[in-house]
Amino acid sequence: MALKNLIENQIIIIDDHKRGAGEIKDFDNLENDIHIDKETNYKIDGKRQKLKIRVPVNSDNPIKVESKNKKVEIPNRLNKEIKKAFEDKKTREAFIKDVLETLANYDSILNSEEKATKVLERLSKHFDLKWDNETIKKYRDEVLQTYTQYFVDNKNRRFFIKLDKQKITIAENTGYAKQFKKFNP
Repeated sequence: MALKNLIENQIIIIDDHKRGAGEIKDFDNLENDIHIDKETNYKIDGKRQKLKIRVPVNSDNPIKVESKNKKVEIPNRLNKEIKKAFEDKKTREAFIKDVLETLANYDSILNSEEKATKVLERLSKHFDLKWDNETIKKYRDEVLQTYTQYFVDNKNRRFFIKLDKQKITIAENTGYAKQFKKFNP
């Protein structure tokens, strides 16, 4: 599946960038597209790339890819990889539908391990990942704070999907991703 290209040796973070503002999600508003933050674990043009991908949810606008550092031009290879991942309309729409459903009910996802597991199961299928039965759960005062499951692909590479109060993180479980997780709990 083309979406796995987004996370091979890379990290993506999905949210609607309005969660902390307490705003009501109105996806009829054309400004409320889903944002995917992406960070490469490997260097392109000498540095790890940090990007913002804006995927249209409710319009026919093109997918926008922007560098988080406005001065850096996005490498052509990375731009092509992102556009290719989302070029198939059925794949894109199925992924966006599941992400929208997840974000719409996001506040209650960590209410139970069962809900969190269902979300991860739904999201992992878009990347052709199979759960490897390893889970990390973090509680504070008996309230689930983060829920992470590890997955493998058909080449036995390890990936993880992590839910926390603000975002969804999906990444290949490389040394850099482990370091990223350590500093972004």
